Amino acid sequence: MATTVLDRNNVQVLGSGKQTIVFAHGFGTDQTAWRHQVVAFQSRYRVVLFDHVGAGKSNFAAYSPRRYSSLYSYAEDLLEICALVGVETVRAGRPLG
Repeated sequence: MATTVLDRNNVQVLGSGKQTIVFAHGFGTDQTAWRHQVVAFQSRYRVVLFDHVGAGKSNFAAYSPRRYSSLYSYAEDLLEICALVGVETVRAGRPLG
């Protein structure tokens, strides 16, 4: 069964600022871990949230033990999400403001 990246990773785009923040949760949690940060930033930034496959409201049918046996596939998913929502430049750890 084919699924879109949006459905597979339960991608949510909030806010409408010129800059985009992508919040990626850790293992054992989901995008709700960022709920307080989203409230603080969505009025000034476009905020992208997603669930890693196997977490939260991701499409569990998309999980493959073979594919997700390494972090590489999770990184590929993140790159797909960024391409889909139009994130072209990433600045990790850059102060916001």
